[in-house]
Amino acid sequence: MRQFIYLLIILLSPISLFSQSAGNGKSWLLSSSSEAKAAKRFSLQEWMENKDRRALMDMWLSINTPSPYEFMIGIGQAHYDTNSTTQQITQTTSTGAFDGEMHAYAKYVGVSAQYTNNTELGFNDLTGQFNLRLFGVSTQSTNITLHYGLRTRTANDGSYRLNQLYPAATFQIYLTRYFGLYSNYKYFMPYSESFWGDTKGDELTAGIFIEYGIIRLFGNYYNERQNSILNNIETQIDRKGTKVGLQFHF
Repeated sequence: MRQFIYLLIILLSPISLFSQSAGNGKSWLLSSSSEAKAAKRFSLQEWMENKDRRALMDMWLSINTPSPYEFMIGIGQAHYDTNSTTQQITQTTSTGAFDGEMHAYAKYVGVSAQYTNNTELGFNDLTGQFNLRLFGVSTQSTNITLHYGLRTRTANDGSYRLNQLYPAATFQIYLTRYFGLYSNYKYFMPYSESFWGDTKGDELTAGIFIEYGIIRLFGNYYNERQNSILNNIETQIDRKGTKVGLQFHF
């Protein structure tokens, strides 16, 4: 009987120690090192829980993060006077032109294309350019953008074809949420061909726009200058006028 009592005391002693440790908030079976190891332990349950949380976070970001891709299409109509001066003789012609444009961006870089048809003066322009946005987050924000492109001006009767490379810069600023200012300058580098001779020029566009959602209505002042020298005879062409149009930003 006495041996049985001793054996029972020996068996119950660890339980008593465990109960005392548990009453202090920490089991005697746990140590600082074992807790640190447990904290770093990989478990399938924790991996599944984190996977679900990451999936929910990715879904939230995809819904609330703006797309890095932009697309814009536009149409416009221009009315301007063309002054052509050769050997101090100036001729003035009032004409109009229609154009269409497309722009596509991926974050800070993009490409553009534009087509202009001037049936009254008998030529059309096809332009393609590369865009690099230095400041600003989109085409619908205050931004500064540099461009480099090629404008091909072709006579409708096939008498000439001007392939002019150009650098350009755009500055756009929003004065209010729905109203802003726009300006663009292009310098057409020298090009030689048989009809016009050695030709260079530049183009300035500046104006205002009103915007609501994806729609922008704009009105611009337009001025293009062309200087050509053929057989030592200089011809200066100065086009000035206005351009109005509509753009859709996506």
